[in-house]
Amino acid sequence: MMIVLPVQGAGIPWQDLSVTERKVLGMGEKQWQALPAEKQIRLKSGVDNWLRLTPAERKRVRKNLRLWKRLTPKERKYLRRKFQEFRRMSPQKRQALRRLKHWFDGLPPARKKRILQRWRRSRDKDAFLEKGLQRFE
Repeated sequence: MMIVLPVQGAGIPWQDLSVTERKVLGMGEKQWQALPAEKQIRLKSGVDNWLRLTPAERKRVRKNLRLWKRLTPKERKYLRRKFQEFRRMSPQKRQALRRLKHWFDGLPPARKKRILQRWRRSRDKDAFLEKGLQRFE
């Protein structure tokens, strides 16, 4: 599938959006036209990705978005940095981290909550995570 993007500087005309895309965007023509072209392109791409998701994937994305919104700016910054580090990790280290996540996901909610509270209180979040990773390496 080839995606054709408008010439840089030119936005995406509101009329070129489908009814479904407009509904997902949740804004009117005037709001859309007021956006910079780059933002229109990013939003259109995001809508296209959203529309390709299954209902189960959309549910997961909504849940993750709710969790993200509850984080403090400091926690968000930390997680962005960790994501960049994850992308640079060796395949073995990434696999160990995935096993740790799988283990965490299988815990009872009360235990997850206690672990998250300890993580939030920890002064050295990297050391806290490394300690957990040692179990799976």
